[in-house]
Amino acid sequence: MVIEGLYFYFLSWVSWIVVMFFFAKSTQRFLLSICLLLVIAGSNSYISIVDFQVSVSYIVLASTAVILLVKILKKQYLLHYFSICTIALAYVCFKLFEIFDPIWIIFNRTWMLSFILLYLALLLFKSSENRYAFLLAGLILGELLAIFVLNNVFQYSVIGSFEFLDVFAMSFAGLSMWVVFESITVYLDSIIQKRVKEKQG
Repeated sequence: MVIEGLYFYFLSWVSWIVVMFFFAKSTQRFLLSICLLLVIAGSNSYISIVDFQVSVSYIVLASTAVILLVKILKKQYLLHYFSICTIALAYVCFKLFEIFDPIWIIFNRTWMLSFILLYLALLLFKSSENRYAFLLAGLILGELLAIFVLNNVFQYSVIGSFEFLDVFAMSFAGLSMWVVFESITVYLDSIIQKRVKEKQG
């Protein structure tokens, strides 16, 4: 059995190393590295808000999601809203099915849920920027809705636990791998097209 938070810590530190040593020096790299460090540092710290315990990492991620949405959402508000809600509802439904009918969880729950969310992000959004921003927004909203339901039924009131952070890390790692795959495919295609034109010329 995998310890909760293991995926999150491993993938977060790997992401920070990649950002610091492989990204070009820029304001974006600096902000991303700071955000990753804040998420890692706040993963085991919680703040009491009303009757809920909210992890500092969740607050950092929620703030990041809001900033990204303000930056990206310039048109098609309704379409993006429903797309984000689709990811959020998928997250909530998975958690509820996991509790009330766990027999269908035939693989590791973190892998299964991350794959479902990643598939929806790839299906619903076209650009990499939108996929990252809206996947994060869907995760944040989904966790919030799920905890409200679980609190009413089971009196569970922890928002942004390691279960959530593991799913966040896995889904974003999967999305990053897909982005790299797309970039390599585009690069190879451009080389092939260039050679074909050279032969034709």
